[in-house]
Amino acid sequence: MFVFSIFSTSISFSQDKTETQTFEIDNIEIEFKGSESFETSEIEQIIASKEGDIFELAVYLKDVERIKKFYFDRGFFDTVVDTVINYKYSDDELDEKFMITENKRYVYYEINYVGIDSVDQTTRERILSPADKLLYVGRFYTKDSVTLELNRVLTVLFNNGYATATSKSPEVLKYQTNDPKLKNKVNIVLTFLPKFRYLFGITTVSFPKKRYNVTKEDILRELTYHENQVYSKEEVVNSELNLSKISLIDNPRIVIDSIDNVSKKVNLAINAVINNKYDLTPEIFGYYFQQVFYFGAGVSYSDKNFLGGGRVLTSSLRFYFHSFKDNRLEFVNTIYQPFLFNNRNISGTWNIGAEYRLDELANVTQINNSFGATYDLPNYTYINKLNSKWEIKNTKVILKQDIVEDTLILKGFDVNYFTSTISFGAIHNSTNNIQFPFKGYYQSYEIEESGLLGGLVRKWFNTATLSYFKFTNFNSAYFNLSNNEINVSSALAGKFSTGIILEYGDNSFSINGQTVESDRVPNDKKFVSGGSSSVRGWGAKQLGIVEDKRIGGNFIIESSIEHRLRPFLTANNTYMRDLGFATFIDVGNAWSDIGKFKFNELALAAGGGIRYYTIIGAIRFDIGLKIYDPQPGLVGGSNWLFGKGGHLKDKYNFQFGIGNTF
Repeated sequence: MFVFSIFSTSISFSQDKTETQTFEIDNIEIEFKGSESFETSEIEQIIASKEGDIFELAVYLKDVERIKKFYFDRGFFDTVVDTVINYKYSDDELDEKFMITENKRYVYYEINYVGIDSVDQTTRERILSPADKLLYVGRFYTKDSVTLELNRVLTVLFNNGYATATSKSPEVLKYQTNDPKLKNKVNIVLTFLPKFRYLFGITTVSFPKKRYNVTKEDILRELTYHENQVYSKEEVVNSELNLSKISLIDNPRIVIDSIDNVSKKVNLAINAVINNKYDLTPEIFGYYFQQVFYFGAGVSYSDKNFLGGGRVLTSSLRFYFHSFKDNRLEFVNTIYQPFLFNNRNISGTWNIGAEYRLDELANVTQINNSFGATYDLPNYTYINKLNSKWEIKNTKVILKQDIVEDTLILKGFDVNYFTSTISFGAIHNSTNNIQFPFKGYYQSYEIEESGLLGGLVRKWFNTATLSYFKFTNFNSAYFNLSNNEINVSSALAGKFSTGIILEYGDNSFSINGQTVESDRVPNDKKFVSGGSSSVRGWGAKQLGIVEDKRIGGNFIIESSIEHRLRPFLTANNTYMRDLGFATFIDVGNAWSDIGKFKFNELALAAGGGIRYYTIIGAIRFDIGLKIYDPQPGLVGGSNWLFGKGGHLKDKYNFQFGIGNTF
């Protein structure tokens, strides 16, 4: 038979308590009788009593109920919580003690879906698909998993026409029996009310304040559904995301206007609130160039409906600062087209601007002109984004120090480079969260070519060009280490990335009548290693089996494993909730070319750091230790961290960054 579990609590006192006396909580002790499935810190977080607080019996008794509910929600239906209060009258203090006997954890025995027999066969098969279900016979019961499964089924119903579907509260029934096969088993009954299946009806658009020539057609063209299509809440959400690309529209929402139960149609409405067309915005930001972190400031001007059609023009002036010997000034105009080639899934950008860079080696003036397009594919495809870019650059380099190559000595000089680069990329992204991903995968593939057009221009003008192929691949994966899917506080993240550059053609150029063979692609295209998003035992551009680590090489391999922890996610203090920690292992290096790669030259680092999660991403401070250094040098002393003759002062680096490392 089925019964609900009943808990009992006993409270004992070491002495009689004077009712008029006030006591301060001196110590709170959590004791486990038998098994210990959760950390003491997890129990301490859920109770309201804190050391130093004034003792209140009502709060104390409520804490007992909180502990029982905590265990009940995780499948421990027979948990017993005993308590002891030790009064210390002379100090007006007392000690609280909670003694927890977990008993056995219950598992699912039967999982029943009630009410779905009336839905169409395709929808029913999606609901009952073993690959999609979140509840399985034999797994431990948790309240969170039941809630997630309930929401999953409702989502399937909402996306297959059942716009008004509802559900009842899930029934959780446990066996009270001596039968060993049924002992510590629980049945789950999920009851749904699908009601009717609906189609999309008409979508009306209203403008509280129509201006800037925004039309109804500009709004309707972004919708991913059409009239008489089977209603899907997912398509409504996708349409809202498309509308959000139109910068002029403020917080676009598509709401149900009416439901026609005769024709079984859902009529929708859009209230299009138009923002100001022009915007002037100051900027403060952090940015990475080749693993080097720059602080930046600037100002941007935007026209959010440039020449109509939702097109956005942005003009920006930005200054990037790393040190007095390494900084950048940039002016760029960007035109963003959200509806390219009359296709809502294709967007395009056109960037034209100029950049001035100052570093230790050279002053670089560069004019940039690039065209890019992005094609968003459906979510059910493995590759869900394609992008392409054509970039034209004219670069003038003024060398600040002499170069010695074999017997050739070149005094400080300047040279012009013309490069035309075409790149294509493909992305798979199934990660579930930008700020703290704990499930899914990210993969990107990009191939880049430079030299075909540059070779023609070189024949017509007195300029240098560079010819190469470049391929990069980045992979990351995320795994949930918590025991729930809602307040995930522990996650494991891993990455593997590699890149190779192959030069071809004649990359020579003339300086003061001397022909110089250039074996380098543009410095900002090289692979550099070391830094806050690379192998963290080394500073930015301090790692590499190359002639100049600041410039980098033509081949790179990097991999990382990182454990991310947010232990205070459910804390009452809102500032503590966003505090996190990380431990990591990094391995990798860069080489002058792929033929120089050696396994024993892979650098190894490990360390940990602090994270604080904000709206702009995680602000992070790390310390990385050089576990294995393939090139220790005179200061490092030894290859291994604690090797003979090693010097610890050269075996670590502090790192700062904004956003997750990957």
